[in-house]
Parts: sequence; C-alpha cells; structure tokens
Amino acid sequence: MNRLAQTGIFTIVLGSVTLFLGFFPYAVNLDTTPDIGIAQILTILVGLFLVVLGSYIVAYGLIHRGRPRTLLRDIGVRLGMTGLVMSGAAMLADVMGVGSHTSGAIVFGWLQALGMLTGFFISMVGVLIYGIARS
Repeated sequence: MNRLAQTGIFTIVLGSVTLFLGFFPYAVNLDTTPDIGIAQILTILVGLFLVVLGSYIVAYGLIHRGRPRTLLRDIGVRLGMTGLVMSGAAMLADVMGVGSHTSGAIVFGWLQALGMLTGFFISMVGVLIYGIARS
C-alpha cells in the first residue's frame, strides 16, 4: 500500500472521529448546550467531508494513480461533492433562514436528518462510481 492510500485511510479515520464527536459531544464532556448548536453542525459537516475526501484519496491511490482521467471518474467526483453540498444545505437550513424553524433557535429535526443522510448517500454513490471507473 502506498503512502497516498495510507493518508486517505488516516483522513477517513480522522473524519470518523470528528463525525462521532459532532454527533455525541457528551462522550468527551463537551456538551455545553441543551440542544444542537452551530459548532456541532459544522463539526458533523467537517467529519462528513473528511470521510468522503479520504475515500476519494484511497480510491485514487490504489486504483487510478497514473491513469488518464475519464468522464465517469469526473461524474463520480462531482456527484460526491454535490451530495456534500446537499448535506450542508439541509443541515444549515435553519441557520440560513430557509428551514422551518426561523425563530432564531437552531433545531435539528427529522427533515434535516433525512436531508443529511440523502446527501451522504449521494456522496457514497459518487465515491462508488469513482472507484469502479476503470480505464
């Protein structure tokens, strides 16, 4: 295994730990607000980004290094990034003022969770397309 793939695996592990701390801050005694806060939402988004980025790095390091770019690989990357943008928009809907709770309180409801999971699923499909695109 080359160093690039090892860096990608480290990025995935770092993103998973960040994602875990974003979802469960009380696991390390960091929970200071009764509800979810903007720092917690941003930590979850950073964790998701690092997991997806690490997946792309591993796929590039193990499969695609030294090969020419293809349209299918580009579609996989764009689909993965689109999923991350969808997750970010869904999670930050109340902060941006387009969510259902525009009273100033940040609420992480079931629609936002569904939007986050849908975006992450789209990112996962993008990583899979990127990984299986051989040329």
